[in-house]
Amino acid sequence: MKWMALMLLVALIAACGGTTMPGTTAVPTVTSTPASPPQPDGLPTMWTTTQSPLFPTEWPPTASTTWVRYSFAYGTNPTTLMDGAYVTRPLTRTLVQRDGTDGEATMLSTALEEAGTQGVKPLDAASSTALGKGPQVQALCLQLQTLPDEASAVELREYYRVWVNLNGAFTKFIRPDHAAFFEWIEVAQ
Repeated sequence: MKWMALMLLVALIAACGGTTMPGTTAVPTVTSTPASPPQPDGLPTMWTTTQSPLFPTEWPPTASTTWVRYSFAYGTNPTTLMDGAYVTRPLTRTLVQRDGTDGEATMLSTALEEAGTQGVKPLDAASSTALGKGPQVQALCLQLQTLPDEASAVELREYYRVWVNLNGAFTKFIRPDHAAFFEWIEVAQ
């Protein structure tokens, strides 16, 4: 009976647009059974797709730097993981134009299957404030043609450090493609 109530709650959340992990942007919800065999109670993993912030294809930036964002998914199944969420590999990679509009999108995977596990924790006020600057940070990124000035660098590093801290299980999949940027984020940490 408890699992029926839980499934009803999960279905209601999904019907209302799903949930997002801290520091992510909601995109349409997708529900799927896990790639592994169903659990003894038959509860499927509920997947919610989300998007990363922007990442540069080169660092330091130039006038021709391309910025990309990734979509990925978090999966929850309270019968198998109570204090975290499953994470997929990147599902798409979208080029973002300097005006903020999406350009070409490349499908990287269609598999909603566990590739990692992300712990979850409550957001403190400082993290919530940093993540709330996401739209400002995106606008700043798209304007960069050289390294940012000191004040902008502080804002960028603060935002990305919090996002990476809360999304580390996913970040490990994209880090090699943006190594110089991640190194810059971590300077003087």
